[in-house]
Amino acid sequence: MVEQSLNVLIVDDDEMNRDTLARRLRQQGCTYEMAENGAEAIAMIKPHKYDLILLDIMMPEVDGYSVLSHLKNDPELKNLPVIMISAVEEMESVMKCMELGADDYLTKPLDPNLLKAAVARCLRSKGAIPPEPPPPPPVRSVQEPLEESSGSTATLSLEEVVSRLLRMERISRKGYLYFSKTIFNTLYAKKTLTPAERDQIFLVFDGIVKGKIRVVD
Repeated sequence: MVEQSLNVLIVDDDEMNRDTLARRLRQQGCTYEMAENGAEAIAMIKPHKYDLILLDIMMPEVDGYSVLSHLKNDPELKNLPVIMISAVEEMESVMKCMELGADDYLTKPLDPNLLKAAVARCLRSKGAIPPEPPPPPPVRSVQEPLEESSGSTATLSLEEVVSRLLRMERISRKGYLYFSKTIFNTLYAKKTLTPAERDQIFLVFDGIVKGKIRVVD
């Protein structure tokens, strides 16, 4: 259980997903309210003092991207932490959320340890002592194929991903995981990298080493 209670807004159009998130938050000692869509969330956020928003992406009418953009363009709300939660696991979606200002990105089905760690980062920003970190993910053999849901990052080329990272000058640890997955998928599909692809990857890792690209929580 967390050492300091957070007041969280859950935004998801699926009732079962809302109930699952609510149960996880109760286990961590958080209080929460729920919104069934993006428009309702926008109406609820300003009058209330939420510590954290758990925001689904794929919703009808006003989706999670629109809600996130609204928050980050509001001077009074731009510092409100937002964790995106979605079944979309492609690099393009992760990068879009990072560019809009999301603090983290979790995928469904939700890993309770990752949610706990994300909430702990919010507590740490408020001066509380964070809980123990979640256990590391299992090591995947190079010969083992990726799950079908994460096998495609074709929507963004490696060059496009690198260009965005160099422009943003930062990458979240979650984004770093997806960047590594992009490299793995390229190797798995082609068994090799072209000289141009090697140069692109070198630019990112060289930027991280030299401090031109910051890896942030």
